[in-house]
Amino acid sequence: MPAPVPPSAAPVVPGYVLEEMLGRGGSGQVWRARPRDGGAPVAVKVLLRGDPERQEREARLLAELDHPHLVRLHRVVRREVRGGPAEVSLVLELLAGGSLAALLARRGRLRPGEVVTTVAPVAAALAQAHERGVVHGDLSPGNVLFTAEGRPVLTDLGTARLVGDTARAEVTPPYVDPVVARGGAPGPASDVFGVAAAAFHALTGIAPWNAADPGETLVVAAAGQLPDLALLAPEAPPELVRVVLRGLSADPHLRGTAAAFALDLRHACRPEPVRLPVTGVPDHELGATGRGPRTELTHQVPGRRPRAAHAAPAPAGRWSRLGDAVSRVARGLRRDPDPMPVPGRRWVDLRRLLVPVVVLATVVLGLGGAAWIGTHWGAGTPVPVPAADGVDVSPGEPDEPVSPAPSTPAPTAPAPDTPAPAAPAPSTPAPGSSSPGTAAEGEPLGDGPTAAAAMPTDPGEWRALLAELYERRAGAFMAADAAAVAAVHLPGSALAQRDLAQVEMLAAAGRVLAGFEPRVSEVQAVTVEDDDRAVLEVLDTLPGYRVTDAAGGLVQEVPARGEARVRMVLQFTATGWRIAAAERLT
Repeated sequence: MPAPVPPSAAPVVPGYVLEEMLGRGGSGQVWRARPRDGGAPVAVKVLLRGDPERQEREARLLAELDHPHLVRLHRVVRREVRGGPAEVSLVLELLAGGSLAALLARRGRLRPGEVVTTVAPVAAALAQAHERGVVHGDLSPGNVLFTAEGRPVLTDLGTARLVGDTARAEVTPPYVDPVVARGGAPGPASDVFGVAAAAFHALTGIAPWNAADPGETLVVAAAGQLPDLALLAPEAPPELVRVVLRGLSADPHLRGTAAAFALDLRHACRPEPVRLPVTGVPDHELGATGRGPRTELTHQVPGRRPRAAHAAPAPAGRWSRLGDAVSRVARGLRRDPDPMPVPGRRWVDLRRLLVPVVVLATVVLGLGGAAWIGTHWGAGTPVPVPAADGVDVSPGEPDEPVSPAPSTPAPTAPAPDTPAPAAPAPSTPAPGSSSPGTAAEGEPLGDGPTAAAAMPTDPGEWRALLAELYERRAGAFMAADAAAVAAVHLPGSALAQRDLAQVEMLAAAGRVLAGFEPRVSEVQAVTVEDDDRAVLEVLDTLPGYRVTDAAGGLVQEVPARGEARVRMVLQFTATGWRIAAAERLT
């Protein structure tokens, strides 16, 4: 808990009586206060003096962002100081329900439905901030607070920045994006990692990164080796585990948008009310600052790179050497005096620690050079498709290998890092497949070909078959034809369910895709597992394309991505070959 502060030491804020300090950090102190002219208690954040640009930025950001799950700014109070800069204070909504960090300190972990109730709205709030070009930069359970009624609210926008800001980043090592831990600039993908990391902790009872001290925790984060979420949270539904792991992907491109993360969480598990401590019970021992009593310490990472979370994980050997080097620096750092000794939250200048990290990481970090970590088919920038609840989703692919199942959960918003549709299907079918029209209806034409007769005999024939399936899927999206999905995927598979949901959302949103032409470059290997099943390793590419509204107005330019290696599982059916599963390898 914060050290008791005598009333005489409380800052002076015109119009308010500051009664109790709730917390403090790198951007200022937060106090419980009451208006002198009466009214409900509020939270007053007294910003540190000497950085007026930052103060004005935070006030401006808070004033412009209006979301039920973002902390509300009531007013900005300035107090002129003779001979020095003015003191700026923000009068904020008082959140009496405590923090997620405090709740986890008391309960250990939350039920999966409670995690959805807590984290999905915060991700939706992040999505709105990202739409305004704002990133939070240091998201952790400590700055997710609750109202007395249990509404989760994202706070602590004192660390917020505009996209592309390369100033020093304030981070909480147990939840930091590995890209940022290695010196990259925070970006929207870093926020997605942060909110997924909060979900990880809520499901498992531990933070993603853990070590003996903050410096070594940062080293662990930079290496990026996550604990096994499925093992630590066995009661979590597999789909919820999948969504959280996607948000924690080592490659920022694979994480998707905050909007898609919010929507996927809601579909992955039924929400349930969060059990908060009984109102009126003192919460000091739980970390009433919103930080919790654990080692949720915040550090400053030099902003050395003008790239927002686009970094590749290094080879294991190189990171092992980097970890050894930084660990030696970290061991020396432990003896340094703490410049701001606040229990539960500490500020340490890690510039000496991060210099080796940044210098050595230069050889492995690069814009657009990220390595894909084997679970995605396709890539690209998300296509904005407003869903009914206002959260954007986009056409995409599975985040992990999927296979046919007799029954599948409700469709979720796909990862945005996936190929969208290409050109309409040609009129001539590829070898071993049925015509697009027949397949789209899911009905066999006569007896149909046998699997043996339809089996391609060389890589060229397999490539032609896959090219047609790619084109059919593209045609389904471009025509917003949900029935045509049956001409691509194995009926009942997770891929089929997902594409069906996405096509319907595209149609409902009135979005049109133009110039999207994913291409199969090469079939590198074919393994025939049975007469009616084959596994292919292929190379494909995704040119850039445009998203327009129904009138042809440009909504988004989606950049191209380079060649990728994909493993495809094809299954022969009465209507021809269909995609049963897909996994991105590189």
